Amino acid sequence: MEKISRVVQVEKDIKYATRFMRPILTSVGAWPIPDHCPLFSRIVQKITHAFTYFVFFLLLVPTLHYVIKKETNNKIRLKLVAPIINCGLQAIKYTIILYRMKEMQKGLDTIRQDWTNATEENRLIFLGKAKIARRIMLAVTSTIYGAGICYRIVLPLLRGTIVTPDNFTIRPLPCPVYFAYLDEQQTPIYEILFFLQIMGGFASYAVVSGSCGISAFLVLHACSMLRILGNKIKLLTDKGHMTEKEIRWKIANIVEFQMEGKKFLKSIQEIIEFICLSEVLGCTCLICLVEYCILMEWENKNTTSMVVYMTFTICFTFCAFVLCYIGQLLLDESNVVSQTSRTIDWHRLQPKQARSLILIIAMSNYPLKLTGGKVVAMSLTTFTDVIKLSLGYMNMLRQVV
Repeated sequence: MEKISRVVQVEKDIKYATRFMRPILTSVGAWPIPDHCPLFSRIVQKITHAFTYFVFFLLLVPTLHYVIKKETNNKIRLKLVAPIINCGLQAIKYTIILYRMKEMQKGLDTIRQDWTNATEENRLIFLGKAKIARRIMLAVTSTIYGAGICYRIVLPLLRGTIVTPDNFTIRPLPCPVYFAYLDEQQTPIYEILFFLQIMGGFASYAVVSGSCGISAFLVLHACSMLRILGNKIKLLTDKGHMTEKEIRWKIANIVEFQMEGKKFLKSIQEIIEFICLSEVLGCTCLICLVEYCILMEWENKNTTSMVVYMTFTICFTFCAFVLCYIGQLLLDESNVVSQTSRTIDWHRLQPKQARSLILIIAMSNYPLKLTGGKVVAMSLTTFTDVIKLSLGYMNMLRQVV
């Protein structure tokens, strides 16, 4: 009966932790479904994948075609490069998430198992970190969707129709497009394109918020495991006299838990390492371009567009900060475990028991790190480098264009 109530409580906690993450990733078919799900659910998921790639293609190719073939103003070209890069970046991240869905399901199953087997004290540690991931997900989602709605819907409607000197009426789209054999201004082609561009924008925003949310959730669970590992090491000598058998059991339990933590981190590293790399590279370019767009709108005295681009700047900066921040948290927790293992009161143990700590200390001396494609370590130092690079590139654009 107690085990059943524990399982029910764990499911409730998991549902609470993934309250925003699950529906957003499900909207683009990126939330893993169990093997026992009906065939209809799998068919719907495949259709969602196809539709998401279609709207990504519709956002990317016609706009790129417009920039190359039709637009001649270099400043406007740069302004349109930002949504093209963002769409391409989200398409890459979306592909990575779909490719790693099985690993993601295994990670979620591991989290569920850890929460089920945890004591009440450890369960609160897990839940506390999960609440942080939930808040991160909520902040990213509200920011990116708020800016996206303004960019995709409000700004085109505020521009209104444009009448050229040749008495030709142009109805603006969220992103200008060019088709060789289609007139995008003709009804109902214009209305269909407008709707599909909104759907494509929402799909890209779902990938942004979902990738940040799932990355934070998985990495912060690893941080919780390190926190629990440090507590286990402290309790090894904090209690009174223990038999040699109890000491051996505790040391074996610590080594086993440490190995589980390293194994879990290795599995989630496979899921999010290229997401982190693409986010770092993409946000560097996007922050640079969006800041340049802000300066352009400042010159044009367009306050509404300035506010929208500022919101996008905050969002892209926050996305880069989130991944660097959780990487820094993981590194800090790992360093705390390393310090705890080296400063433990080993002299209170018997010599034979104290020698058993060598393995724990040796394993703790290699801090766990979150890397982007095994190229860059995710930390606050990396975040400052991203901001410096984006500002440097923005100054270069101001001088060149």
